Parts: sequence; structure tokens; C-alpha cells
Amino acid sequence: MPWTILLFAAGSLAIPAPSILLVPPHPSSQEDPIHIACMAPEGFPGANFTLYRGGQVVQLLQAPVDQLGVTFNLSGGGREAPGGPFYCQYRVLSEDLKPQLSDPSEVVNVSYPVPTWILALSLSLAGALLLLAGLVAIAVMVRKVKVKNLQKKRQRESCWVQVNFATTDMTFDNSLFAISMKMNPEEDATTLDACSGSTETPGSSGPRKRPTSTSSSPEPPEFSTFRAC
Repeated sequence: MPWTILLFAAGSLAIPAPSILLVPPHPSSQEDPIHIACMAPEGFPGANFTLYRGGQVVQLLQAPVDQLGVTFNLSGGGREAPGGPFYCQYRVLSEDLKPQLSDPSEVVNVSYPVPTWILALSLSLAGALLLLAGLVAIAVMVRKVKVKNLQKKRQRESCWVQVNFATTDMTFDNSLFAISMKMNPEEDATTLDACSGSTETPGSSGPRKRPTSTSSSPEPPEFSTFRAC
């Protein structure tokens, strides 16, 4: 007994779902056409088929009276040929000329492969980002090394200035010490002359020796000590 008689006899039973198939060649871009075949079960020739995409009607086709299915041809580049989930249904007339709608078919997902130029561009951008990150890391490392070397150089220069300054102070102190030692004999002679002049008697007519020192008051001898580095 054919499906049509059984379903019409049942009345309230749903019509079996059709089968759906993406016909090769599969589209490689949005400009390529999409071919989707939808077929009803045995006993439902000449059915009216409806193709849906995401719940929206895309195309309507009626099968020949001696055939069970149709092939939807979605031309590429148009608004009705995008990728996405597709499914189909068919409709037949009962004995009392009332339309009977089948269950929806399984879903066929149509997707387009990524173009080669987009893939190449993505890989190039990824490589450029990796290269930039590597250059930034190298620049940061070089900067750290330069800063460290500069700090070491400044420390060495600071130590050299301290040592040189201490050596200059020692030389200056030695010079003062030598000058003080040289000036002491003359000051002693001047002091002796002044003392001998004061011990003479008032009646003595001998000339007095005047001190040769030009300073009004003799300065005490200066002594300096060496400072440790």
C-alpha cells in the first residue's frame, strides 16, 4: 500500500520528511552557484518543494509528475545565494484536495572556504606582529644593557674623582708643611735679634739691628697632618 493512501487514511499523521543533499561541485566562493537536491519518499511523486534558509523561504519548485525530487539551483553572487543552514519541505494534496505539509528535512550547512589571499594576508599580519614583538623585546634588552653599562661607567668616574681629589689635598698639605719648615729659621733669627737689642744698656751707642722681616707680627709655624684616603 503506497504512502499516500496510508497517510490520507490516517488523516492527522504528518507526511514523512524529505531527504536533502548538497550536490557537488561544492562552492568555493560566493560567486559559485549552490545546488541542493531535495527528494520525497516513495509514493509522493510530483510534490511541491520549498527550500528554506534560516527559516526564510528561498525558492519554490514542483517535481515532475513521475519524479520524487527536485534540485534547487541558487545562482552565485546574488542575494539568495549566501551560505548558511538550508532545509526543505514538500507539500501534496489529499483526496479531498487539502494540502498536506511534510516534516522539515535535516539541515545542510553551506560554507565557503577562506580565500587564499585572505589566508596569506592573515599569515603575513601574524608574522609581522611576531617580528614586531621580537624587535621590541630586543630593543628593551639592549636598553637595559646600555643603562647598566652607563651606571657602571658613572660609578667608575665617581671613584676616580674621589681618589684624585684626595691626592690633590695631600700634595697641598705637603707644600704647606714644606713652606712652614723653610720659614722657621728666618723667624728664629729675627726673634734673637730683637731679644739682643732689648738687653743692651741705655748708654750704649751701638746701632741696633732692625728686623728684616716685613711682617708686623711673626706668624706661628703651621703644621699640617696627612689625611687618610
